Amino acid sequence: MRRIFKQAMLVLFLLSGSTYAWNDTGHKVVSRIAWEYMTPQTRAKVIALLMSAPSDADLANLLATDARPQPVREREFFLRASTWADMMRDGKFSARREKYHQSPWHYINFFWESAPDGTPRDRADMKAEPENIVVRLQLLQSMLADASQEQSQRAIALAWVLHLVGDIHQPLHNSARVTATEPEGDRGGNLFTLDTTGARVRNLHSFWDGILNLTFNQKPVESDEAFINRIAQSIVVHHPQAKMQSRLKPGEFAAWAREGDASAKSAVYPSWLRRYEMPPEKYRKRAYRVAEPALALAGYRLAEMLNRLFAS
Repeated sequence: MRRIFKQAMLVLFLLSGSTYAWNDTGHKVVSRIAWEYMTPQTRAKVIALLMSAPSDADLANLLATDARPQPVREREFFLRASTWADMMRDGKFSARREKYHQSPWHYINFFWESAPDGTPRDRADMKAEPENIVVRLQLLQSMLADASQEQSQRAIALAWVLHLVGDIHQPLHNSARVTATEPEGDRGGNLFTLDTTGARVRNLHSFWDGILNLTFNQKPVESDEAFINRIAQSIVVHHPQAKMQSRLKPGEFAAWAREGDASAKSAVYPSWLRRYEMPPEKYRKRAYRVAEPALALAGYRLAEMLNRLFAS
């Protein structure tokens, strides 16, 4: 009965999760790209470590127990684990949320504004919070590199790494634009409302979160696995790892964040983008042109990081 209850709770927990940063599709695509560039040894060590997570984290429960081949289920588990950090936001599981949810870890605010001539300029008087995605990735990397740390805690650190490497490549996770409307920054576009006509208000941040689902339509007979594979393959074809090798910048998390900051300044806020209106098709295309190489880099960087940390 306990096993049945846990499985039922897991289903509810998977269905009820909201989307933040890249949505589930985005995080799974990043992880799917990374999986292809991880060595077999790294894959095995990563899966084993994730399975050692504390039971109250509900992380190991993400490994399916059906009759599919184990390698297929392990790959799916790896992709699901990349969304675990967002699942921890769910208020229906208050004890778990209290223990594992860490909102400041998902982003860093680089404050900036537009000069009178429209060019972006940094706000030197406004500083990023001391707890942020760059600081946290540095600490998590150190924890994973230290085999003397408790395995269960390293498993949680790994789940966070899978997620945050994706987050840091979403431009609006590195930006807080200051305007007369948002004098303390727009919280990565969360305060830039696009549409209030539906049951859920859509803002600029959520638009970028879901750019893959706005660009790729899942076919009625297409499984989630096939959908993720198709998107990942399309991105890799357009941005091969060999051509991006020089841009990997291993472990340079601050530089990764600054790339997102630069993209936010140059591409996210064109003068013709309007509040309280859904963006036109040309904006979606513009956003995807920025997001596609960023997602490819996230996957390649995640693979490099894990291969390096689990090499010995």
